[in-house]
Amino acid sequence: MWELWLALAILLIVAWTAAMYLLHRRGLLEPRGLVAAGPFLMWKTQKGRDFIDRLARRKRAWRIFGDLSLVLVGLTMVGTTVLLIWEATLVQSPAVRANPPSPELLLGLPGINRLIPVGYGIFALAIAIVLHEFAHGILARVANLPIKSLGVIFCIFPIGAFVEPDEEQMKTMPRRERARLYAVGPATNVLLALLFAFLFSSMMMASVRPVHAGVGIAGFPDGSSPARDAGLQPYAIITSFNGEEIRTYADFIRAKNRTLANQTVNVTTFDGERYTNFTFALGWDSGGGPDAPYVGILGMDTSTDYYHPLTNPDRFGGVVNSVLSYISLPFGGRAPIQDPAIRFYRIEGPMAVLPAPAFWLLANAMYWLFWLNLMLGATNALPAVPLDGGYIFKDALEAIVSRVRKGLAAERRERIAKNVAYFSAFMILALVAWQIIGPRI
Repeated sequence: MWELWLALAILLIVAWTAAMYLLHRRGLLEPRGLVAAGPFLMWKTQKGRDFIDRLARRKRAWRIFGDLSLVLVGLTMVGTTVLLIWEATLVQSPAVRANPPSPELLLGLPGINRLIPVGYGIFALAIAIVLHEFAHGILARVANLPIKSLGVIFCIFPIGAFVEPDEEQMKTMPRRERARLYAVGPATNVLLALLFAFLFSSMMMASVRPVHAGVGIAGFPDGSSPARDAGLQPYAIITSFNGEEIRTYADFIRAKNRTLANQTVNVTTFDGERYTNFTFALGWDSGGGPDAPYVGILGMDTSTDYYHPLTNPDRFGGVVNSVLSYISLPFGGRAPIQDPAIRFYRIEGPMAVLPAPAFWLLANAMYWLFWLNLMLGATNALPAVPLDGGYIFKDALEAIVSRVRKGLAAERRERIAKNVAYFSAFMILALVAWQIIGPRI
């Protein structure tokens, strides 16, 4: 199904691009402040500059924030680059080769990346880009750099905003002020990601409790299912399997692995009101060994630890793994939280005053605001021109060269820094491409 949606999205983008080209050729865009660039349509305006000027009045505070942003972006740059290198070492492992990532999964675009829901994705990405660009604009005015225009970027839908400072004057700025200007965009996104992660995990998901600890039956697979034939109902929760208490999906797998195909087992489920006992013979899992047992359910762990993993990091193998698990919720089908998953949870405390649909809408919006701000901030922090981190990296290289080789001409220093920065950008691109190519060769 997703292949059909991808084809429709590509067709729509091609039609949109053709329409923009025709409107540009007929001279209908520029008089209205519109500029077409491939599939992107930019609306440029002078409105909003006074608002940015008012925000930029506290220059000392913004300069301090800019310095803190440099530290945060530096750490993010190193962390994201190390993560890409680590991922590159895994691409030819059996698990990745068996399920290689498709190209669209590397694009954080709603409607293209099937993991990102269109509604939440457009909303969160638009906010992330608008605040990213406003941060650039504020630091530009703090440095007394003129802003030529502001605007909105469309690709069928509004996908973000931009602030266009005077690029010629940017080149003459002191390196530190220019670095601050570049750093505040991704730093703002990373800080917003931390804020929304805190709100999602504390304010929202701390109000959520499982109906019962165990394994929820989200449905049954096509074909045979001993559990379904025995009368187990969808949306019930397995609390006991063959005499063993089940609190997590790992408990269920361990208990199942102690049985054999065709063995008769006892299973207890809870449907929110009462417990029910079932006795039935297991089937045979053709994908396993000759005695591999088969239950025939689509199960999910009803624990909420996934949504605030730092409260129990040992379950995920430590803090680093718990953070990676939190970021990977969309890959495990746990974000957005929707039917049938919401059937296994109940809302308690002050947040219970909200209607359940409104609660889950707000919770999911917060998670995607976290996720897309983090992705945008981490991507822009990479040492690859034309990303913000690439320009910071290039300026830092030039500063290092000027200190190490003090007698070197400015033009020579700039050429060395530019060549190293472009090599870094090529290596980052190669690491990303390797994730697609590596598992397939």
